[in-house]
Amino acid sequence: MEFNCYDVLEVQGSRYIITEKIKYNEIIPKADQEQAYKAKPSMQKSPGDYWHEYGLEAVEGTDKIWVTIEYNDNEWCTVSRTSYRKRAPKGFTLHQIGLEKVVAVDGDSGASVGDRAGYKEYQLPCEGGASVFFEENWFKGEKMFAEGSRVQLVNIKLCNDAAANAVRKKKRNQRLKERLEGFAMAIGCGALFLMCLVSWDSDLTWHGIRGTFGFPYTAKEHMHDTSVYYTKTDSDNEYTSSLDPVSTALELIDSLNGDIKNEGESLAEGHEVIVFYDAKSAYIITNVDGQTRVKVCEPGKLTPEEQELINSTIRKTHVLDSYAYMVRQRDSSGREKFLNIHNLNEADKAYMFNR
Repeated sequence: MEFNCYDVLEVQGSRYIITEKIKYNEIIPKADQEQAYKAKPSMQKSPGDYWHEYGLEAVEGTDKIWVTIEYNDNEWCTVSRTSYRKRAPKGFTLHQIGLEKVVAVDGDSGASVGDRAGYKEYQLPCEGGASVFFEENWFKGEKMFAEGSRVQLVNIKLCNDAAANAVRKKKRNQRLKERLEGFAMAIGCGALFLMCLVSWDSDLTWHGIRGTFGFPYTAKEHMHDTSVYYTKTDSDNEYTSSLDPVSTALELIDSLNGDIKNEGESLAEGHEVIVFYDAKSAYIITNVDGQTRVKVCEPGKLTPEEQELINSTIRKTHVLDSYAYMVRQRDSSGREKFLNIHNLNEADKAYMFNR
């Protein structure tokens, strides 16, 4: 027997509506903290056994109950309420022990798929069934207790009359309204956050917002997006550029918002080498037979030859560092101002910026 959220049930003569439905699977204890829930086979379910737990609220009044139905029991279920006892009452004996995992959730529930708990069920046989006491130790840090009784399933009835349908519709609409209000609240918080970003004079581009949350735009993404300049080679980390080495370096620094360090360059015409780093990658820009090549990789993955090339590129004028600083300051006056504030000779100026 299985029910759905917002079904109206008659339980022992009183009407309740299901507000949450949780499906559990029995699993095998593995972690150290789970070993306490191993027991002899007669006191344990079999791995893969499942059952449903329904949270119900009274149609009239404030009573809340739980109905637990096992997939292979067509005669009995358990009806219980949250208990403030921390241990089983006198006379109860341990009936079952095991480890449960949440595999499905519907409705308004504090449970999530993947939650795990060790459980113990104590019983006290009595006329017409048994009294029960449950202890659940959720490994996310919470303990729960419940007590109730075993009840024959014939005492659980699904109600489909006009009154039940009206209650079902009202509860479903109430949940939809709460979801819409939550969605509206999320939109409002998002709008407020964007207003804060504006007031902080932040970069509101998609790349800037990504950077705010720790996912900055990468140079590899930039080279992919500007394929008019860059062509990927057979290697995952190597590209060719249609720009000269210096223009390529400046263009990449722009794409990285100026966040570079440890720059160095050797600008012998026809054999240019420019290197710099960002937080995660090394960049090597070279002129090979008149073709600008760009290598981007983690520093630890550089080949010995590439590391030697970097070490031999010892001329560090800090020109690129200075340009990167201007980019970080969002100086929009362009590269012409950059030229004017540095004492470069005319040959260097012509070489670096008049291409």
